[in-house]
Amino acid sequence: MTHHTFAIGDIHGRADLLETLIHAIEKRALDMAIDYSIVFLGDVIDRGPDSRRAMELVEEVIARKPGSSLVLGNHDWFPVRILDELSGDEADMALNHWIYRLGGGHTLLSYGFDPDEFSVSDLEKHIPARHLALLRSAVSYVELEHHILVHAGLAPNIPLAHQSRHDMMWIAEPFLNSTEIFEKTVIHGHTVTPSRHCEKARHRIGIDTGAYATGRLSAAHIHPDGVVDFLETSTTQLGAVQVVAPHFVS
Repeated sequence: MTHHTFAIGDIHGRADLLETLIHAIEKRALDMAIDYSIVFLGDVIDRGPDSRRAMELVEEVIARKPGSSLVLGNHDWFPVRILDELSGDEADMALNHWIYRLGGGHTLLSYGFDPDEFSVSDLEKHIPARHLALLRSAVSYVELEHHILVHAGLAPNIPLAHQSRHDMMWIAEPFLNSTEIFEKTVIHGHTVTPSRHCEKARHRIGIDTGAYATGRLSAAHIHPDGVVDFLETSTTQLGAVQVVAPHFVS
């Protein structure tokens, strides 16, 4: 049985869409009689209504499907950065930035906390340890035979082994419009596609379709030979998933 990989774009607390997409992937794999794993391309949390449940779903998949993993997104990194990389006033300022500028307040509400009364010490004490452990264990990228799966993208003209973690979480330009041919096709999230559908360019495939704002969550089904299909679910078809054609961009 050949192994297939499904990459899921930025979830941002849309646990309802994620649950539908996971079930559809399970059914597709069963119907096709294939072994598979799921790679979550980061930004599981923030902005949307149910980050806690989204984290639980990701945790469940990784526990039961060998080879599945979470790629660290810039939003996922922020709580870890506050706890592990900062202290004092810097940690307090970063917490406020996360809560009020990055949508972290929605994440805290999903865990049952008032963002206005939340402190750095509360982050360590009250967010489930297993969820912090999941974020801390997230990888920077996943390399397949034909593709590199990463949250934001890659810096042009830099070998994969020398890419910075910051770029892999945060980059937009010069990656998006690069004319470079990368080592492999890059599948990424982070930047919501202008069409709000999956998009293919010469060197990359973008699958962040803006779930928290558009109500549309997408995945790439990567076959062992490098062929890629695209799955999409949305609030207008909740409970259903469609195989869709990507938009092609220059």
